[in-house]
Amino acid sequence: MAVTNLVRNLRDAELVLQDGTQPTPQSLTVLLDEGDLTWTERVNTIEIKDRGRIAGGHLRKGDEASVSLSFSAKWTQLIGKGADGADPLQLYEFLTLASGTGVASTSADGEQETLTLEFRVIDPAGVASEKVVFEKVYRETLSLSEGDEFNVISFTGKAFVVAPVVSRI
Repeated sequence: MAVTNLVRNLRDAELVLQDGTQPTPQSLTVLLDEGDLTWTERVNTIEIKDRGRIAGGHLRKGDEASVSLSFSAKWTQLIGKGADGADPLQLYEFLTLASGTGVASTSADGEQETLTLEFRVIDPAGVASEKVVFEKVYRETLSLSEGDEFNVISFTGKAFVVAPVVSRI
């Protein structure tokens, strides 16, 4: 099967958050997102030099590094289900694992609270759609900012993996 040559953009993807509820995780598709999901995979390298010179030296693998990621979305409301069980979950509640929402961490008890983020990119030609999964994502910062046209929620965190799992769907 030939791979499509159509460039993907923000209109071809969606970001889905999943929690650790068993046996069926709760999920929330991020609506009104800015299409600015960013992730960075790092490889640490140790340079061993011979008396300060590269010639005669060598490279060694350094410590593994977690994947950094961030995204932002337009803010509609902060709390829903936490205030009224009949209301739908809101992004802020999901990201903070807010009390009264039933959102559960994907990590074991006693560990840092984490979620799973799944980025689905649909091929416009219908040939090579992909899914990028970030496991054990923990929050480093959650920023909320007011704007002239809309308010924004910005998430920055890390996935406790060296790389996301990328697969075809």
